[in-house]
Amino acid sequence: MLIIWAKVGISLGCLLAIVAWFWFRKPIQNWLHHHSEQSILTISLLLLRLCPFLLVFVVLDYTPSSDLDGFFGQATEAAKGKLVYRDFRCMYSPLFPYLNALALHFWFDRKAIIVVMMLMEGLALVLTNQFYKNQITKSERLFKSVLYLLLPGSLVLCVLGGQEDVWMWLVAVAAYLTWQRTRQLAWFGLVLALGFLLTKAVFVLFCPALLLLVARPQKWLPSLVAAGTVAVAVLYYYTGWQFLDQPLNEAATLRAPNWASVVNPWVFDGIGVGTKWWNWAGLLTTVILTTYTAYRVRLLPFERAFSAVWVICYGTMMAVQQSAYSNYIFIFLLPLTFIWIDFNNRKEAAYFLIFNALCAIHPSLWWRLKSPIYREPSAIFIDTAHTADYLLQVGVVGGTFYFVWLVWKKAVGTR
Repeated sequence: MLIIWAKVGISLGCLLAIVAWFWFRKPIQNWLHHHSEQSILTISLLLLRLCPFLLVFVVLDYTPSSDLDGFFGQATEAAKGKLVYRDFRCMYSPLFPYLNALALHFWFDRKAIIVVMMLMEGLALVLTNQFYKNQITKSERLFKSVLYLLLPGSLVLCVLGGQEDVWMWLVAVAAYLTWQRTRQLAWFGLVLALGFLLTKAVFVLFCPALLLLVARPQKWLPSLVAAGTVAVAVLYYYTGWQFLDQPLNEAATLRAPNWASVVNPWVFDGIGVGTKWWNWAGLLTTVILTTYTAYRVRLLPFERAFSAVWVICYGTMMAVQQSAYSNYIFIFLLPLTFIWIDFNNRKEAAYFLIFNALCAIHPSLWWRLKSPIYREPSAIFIDTAHTADYLLQVGVVGGTFYFVWLVWKKAVGTR
């Protein structure tokens, strides 16, 4: 349980650092205004990502585990030239293990995969600054960039957990910026197709909303469909339907926290958790709400509309999908931080910071309790650890619903 207490301590340290960061907000933003954006981001990433990595994994020689075991195993098989889905199991998109495998050629260790995760997160942060360039002033963007790097949700999930969820936001923003730079919507579709091949199948949940947010879908949809069709044909030729079966079977795994894990004990396991019906119900709920949100906010500036729909899409998925867990905050943490949290509102800011800490701490406790599924109320109270786990679940699920509602209210209210 040492890792859990370590994450509690890290989260508290992050929160204290954030309070200090806000205490000197005005002079800091004045200073940031007069310095190079590239230099500030580079120094921030070195101090708040590379230094913690070196301390934990080089000085203290800590060995990462959990999802890193799976990532490392898949990357090892990919590095041997084996074929994803056919020769080894993978719950992610087909290119994911091969990108991680590149790192193993330089350093054959789980820690090398964390380096990949940090590099991708750093790129996501840089592109996020470019994405919001016309929406937020330079000093505010840089202030929020450092704030993001201090959040326990990002620090713990990236450096200690080696999570890849932020890749989805990276690809989505890269698609938009590529379109803006080339002025060719076909490139928007091609980069999105790369996102399907590089991240997770749930990337597709956002696509129906794009038909409402991105003008002239006839210009970008063909390139997306063409690239996707070629990829599916190749995968089917070599692996059959395994490229679909493995990710979809993963969706049937009941995890926590989500609405099902929180409600289940109070209905004495009477809702049929773990069945495929709930998978499809969760996915359908997410797509419907996401698409409806896109329709309601389609007249907002693109960056704000896109960000609102993204947070609502993956926030809803995190709360309603029975295979969801706290790590999914990493999918939408950047747009939530940059656009939707009013840090002048102390209550809103406090909820956001607490939510971050809960998401950072809960996964380790849940896994170390051997992934408990509570089937009756008495199971929650068998000991202090299980009670703490359930209370953390309630806090994360409640926080997720709260921020989805908050973004909806702010976005729809300003359309």
